[in-house]
This record gives sequence, structure tokens and C-alpha cells, in this order.
Amino acid sequence: MHLSMNLWKSKSYIFIVLFWSLISSTFVQAQSFDQNFKEWKAKQQMYDQKLSMQHASHSSAPKSSAMTDSSGQVHLNQANIDELQKLKGIGEKKAQAIVEYRQKNGGFKNIDEFKNVKGIGPAIFEKNKARLTL
Repeated sequence: MHLSMNLWKSKSYIFIVLFWSLISSTFVQAQSFDQNFKEWKAKQQMYDQKLSMQHASHSSAPKSSAMTDSSGQVHLNQANIDELQKLKGIGEKKAQAIVEYRQKNGGFKNIDEFKNVKGIGPAIFEKNKARLTL
């Protein structure tokens, strides 16, 4: 009887060892899965953020916005680069110069000050004077 008890104990010991190894390998696999998932999720969030930034930079402003009103007026102190480019003779570089002038000087005090922007002369001012507003 003593021999059968030892045999039974050894069988149960083997069973416990096998059961424990199964559980621990499952636990390790779960941890590995969790880590892989976290890495994938971080990469996905970075990719999504990159896409949303590209979408924002490629999307064009609507034709009628708060910075240009229905009469076609362009608000010098609020218009963005796209809206400023709607003025005659204003391309991207001049629009950027207008924004930089506005930031440096705290905005335009009057529309005549528009002529103080680098690249804006009397001819461009006269072509756009009727559409300029603060």
C-alpha cells in the first residue's frame, strides 16, 4: 500500500507540473500578445495622427468663410494664407509675408498699411483696395 501511495503521489505531482506548465505558458503567451497589441496600437495611433495632419494640410478652405464675407471682402487681420491668395497679384509667398507682417506688428491698423508688406506695391494695393477690410 505504501508503494501505491507513492505512485499516486508521483502521478498527481506529474499532473500538477503539467497543469502548471500549461497555465504558465498560456500566461506568457498572453503577456506577449498584450505587448504586441500595445506596440501595434501605438504605431496605429501615430499613423492615424500623421494622416489627420496630412488631411488638414491638404484640405482647402471653403470658398466662403469667416475671413472673407459674401461680398468678397478679405479681412486682413484674420485671413489665412489660402484666403489671402484670392486677392489679385497675391501668391503663396506674398500671402505668407502678409501673415508675418501681421504677426510682427500686431495686425493692421488701417488698409493703407497693407502697402508696407514686402512685395506689395501701389499697383497691387489699388487692384485690391475695394476688397480689403480689417
